[in-house]
Amino acid sequence: MNRLPLDRIRWPLVALLASAATLGVAYFFEIVLNQAPCQMCWWQRYAYFAAGPIALVAIVLKWRGAGPGLMTTLSILLALTFMTGFVIAAWHALFEWDLAPGPAGCTAMTAGALPEGIPLSELLSRPQAIPSCKEALWRVPDQPWGLSMAGLNAVWSMILAALSLYSASQPPMHADTANETLQP
Repeated sequence: MNRLPLDRIRWPLVALLASAATLGVAYFFEIVLNQAPCQMCWWQRYAYFAAGPIALVAIVLKWRGAGPGLMTTLSILLALTFMTGFVIAAWHALFEWDLAPGPAGCTAMTAGALPEGIPLSELLSRPQAIPSCKEALWRVPDQPWGLSMAGLNAVWSMILAALSLYSASQPPMHADTANETLQP
């Protein structure tokens, strides 16, 4: 079986792109599809907000000649960051399924219809309702037992953590071109 084309030198770029893409999808749902995030959804984003800069630092350090030990350490740090995201996302999914308690501030607060006869400037100055962490906006498949966005994020975070650990354990691959050299 051929191994994945990932190693501790290439993984930070993949992790940076995966973090940016994941945050891009989250903001697409929020801004374009008008699905406001709940408190626990925001917590899940923090792992990607942290993984991006860690990966960027790893890329810069490698450009500056970082050794394999440091690159392995940074890949393991990325794995721990993604595992933190997994724990938060899994907790959120379990809370949605009534299998775990949720935070006290994440109770159902639904936004009602816009009141009529109130100027828009006054409506915009009022606090907005935060979606409930308990209610999944949609599930895949569309069944009560299906995975919500939190459940899908838990799976994705676990995959990224596993790939981080895999990459940390791999020696540098051969150079892609004749002009490129990699340090062992």
